[in-house]
Order: sequence, then structure tokens, then C-alpha cells
Amino acid sequence: MKKKWEILILTAVIAVSLLLPAQTALGATTVPVTLPAFNVTLNGVEIDNDRSSYPLLVYKDITYFPMTYYDSRFLGLESSWNAQRGLAVVKTGATWDYHPYRSNSPHRSAYTAQVAGFPITVNGRRVDNRSEEHPLLLFRNVTYFPLTWRFAVDEFGWGYSFDSAGGLVIDSAAAGIAAGQL
Repeated sequence: MKKKWEILILTAVIAVSLLLPAQTALGATTVPVTLPAFNVTLNGVEIDNDRSSYPLLVYKDITYFPMTYYDSRFLGLESSWNAQRGLAVVKTGATWDYHPYRSNSPHRSAYTAQVAGFPITVNGRRVDNRSEEHPLLLFRNVTYFPLTWRFAVDEFGWGYSFDSAGGLVIDSAAAGIAAGQL
């Protein structure tokens, strides 16, 4: 009888563990994020978050920017990712035109994102994402970068301001070269 109970308990434990999300098993941390409740202007363009496939996010009172191909280049950054080296972000200084990723679906006001668990370098220096107060996040399979003073001003040299009237204003084009894509 005792062996029967042991098998039943073991079967229940295995069944429950199979029902847990894969990210829990892999050790990924899930965090709550919201959409900004304020205006965000990047390089003179007021960002329309309402129908963006990759909207700006807010986590711990910091705005996060999607590092898509066009969005990163819009801010004068180039990003590359591969499984061995992880994510590398480098300031190029050349800003491209803004190309929004449009969606026909309206957004909810709150979501969850994951803390990125792969290696990250910014301008050639390693970032210990697990110890960051504002870590890089993953949302809809895209890496999101925190627009903190440390990264925006210290690493990338951008103009950066926030007030209740104008919201968040970042100017990455001020010190760089503007370019358009044909």
C-alpha cells in the first residue's frame, strides 16, 4: 500500500511539473510591464503606441524601447544577436528614419515580459543583466532596452529630459549623422 502511495505522489509531482511554464523551468524571471501613460518623443517623433506591434513599455518607472532592426537604427544604435555571443549593442551615431511596426490590434494596459538571460554587451562592455536594477527585457520575442540615464546619456550620448507636460524626450540625432533608407 505504501508503494502505491509513493507512485501516486511521484506521478502527481511529474504531472504538475509538466504543466508549469517552460520559462519557470529554465529559470527565466517574468516581470510586470505597462504601456507609458505619458508622451514619448524620440528624435522629434512622438511615438504612437496605440497600434504598434512593439510598443514602448514601462518597468519600474523606466521606459523601455524595442530593439527591432528599424527601431534601434532610428536611435543611432546597431544591435546583433546570436546564440553563442548573445546581444551586442553598439552606438553608430547614424540615425535612420522612423519606420513604425503597425498592428491592427489594440493593446491592453498591462503585460508581462521576461528578463533577458543571455549575454549582453553595450559598446563592447559586458552588462550583468541579472544584477541590473533595470535589466533588458524580452517581450514578443524582441529585446527591450531600458532608457535609463546611464545608457541613454552616459553610454550613447543622447539628449534626455522628462517632465509632466512634455513626457519623455530623447534626442539621439543631436550628435550624430542622419540617414534615410531607400
